[in-house]
Amino acid sequence: MGSSQSHAALSRYFRTEKQFKFSTDFFTHAENYEVWDEIDFSDLKEVEGENTFEIKAEDAIFYAEACQDQNPLMVDENYAKNSSYGGLVIHPLFVTTICFWCVGVKGKGNWIRTPGARNPGQTLEIHEYFRVGETIHVKMKPYDRYIKRGKCYLTYQMNAYNQDNDLKCTMYATLILPRTREDIRKFLKGIRGLSD
Repeated sequence: MGSSQSHAALSRYFRTEKQFKFSTDFFTHAENYEVWDEIDFSDLKEVEGENTFEIKAEDAIFYAEACQDQNPLMVDENYAKNSSYGGLVIHPLFVTTICFWCVGVKGKGNWIRTPGARNPGQTLEIHEYFRVGETIHVKMKPYDRYIKRGKCYLTYQMNAYNQDNDLKCTMYATLILPRTREDIRKFLKGIRGLSD
């Protein structure tokens, strides 16, 4: 199935404005993604993500529904407004969506879109709950890189801030990645099992 066909197949599930804007073809800019063996650990300065994420009610509701969480505090805006919370409660894992959106495709951190990557797990530290109406930006930097059982792991520290620069969450995003740019090119050509 080609990338345009797979996007069309996925698009029938889209409901939010951001979903229709977000590219599901991770191959498009893959030649420009950061690569495991090229990450510069001599420069650990935080950099801004490419995009900001304005949290809308539809984003929060759809995410909770996609997680099959029917808690009315997360999926019923009227119910949540009349609760002690005064508005929708954002699912705690929603930060993964925010960070993915904010990183973008052109700058540092774009390795999280790498074809052939696998997700061994993330670490989240919630400092303050996200709220509908906030505009979130992410600052990130390389945190760790190691090889375990022959697989290449990379971790970035991603700090999510709101429009007032209040720290909302810290995420340590880790993926198992193809090691070299040539490994990514092989994957794009359909050669699998690079590190197995």
